[in-house]
Amino acid sequence: MGSSLHRTGSGAPADKSRASPRRRVVGILGLGVLAAGALPHVASARISDLYHAAGATPEDKATLVLVWQANEGIFESLLTAGIVLVTAGLAALGVAMPKDRAFGKGIGWASVVLGLAGLAAACLALVDPGSPIVAAGFLAVMVFQLLVGWEAYRLSRTS
Repeated sequence: MGSSLHRTGSGAPADKSRASPRRRVVGILGLGVLAAGALPHVASARISDLYHAAGATPEDKATLVLVWQANEGIFESLLTAGIVLVTAGLAALGVAMPKDRAFGKGIGWASVVLGLAGLAAACLALVDPGSPIVAAGFLAVMVFQLLVGWEAYRLSRTS
């Protein structure tokens, strides 16, 4: 999306006020952390198989419970870090959008507001993970990213 912002607008290649590399790096780093957060699920299946195996002793099961909890802790920390970075990148991208005629001020400021709301939801998720406000905040950010991503794709095809 950042490169689409860079190509649209005034068309001046020297204008770096839109999607600076730093803003893009935050979002890409967040996506990378979210992708890494999926890796502990690979281990979860194997841990479950070992736990439910016919020859598993009570000591083995107690150890596997601790391994499972450690695995889930890694997953939760990567998920939270990824969400914080992606929503921070969304807010930073929103700061660049009002300067671009193709996206306009409405989408740009909505991006900033939803990015900050996503950061607030991530902080609330640390305190109360089961809150419906957290789910609604993340759902709104995901829907917005899909809509803006489609708009960026459409703009990249026309420019």
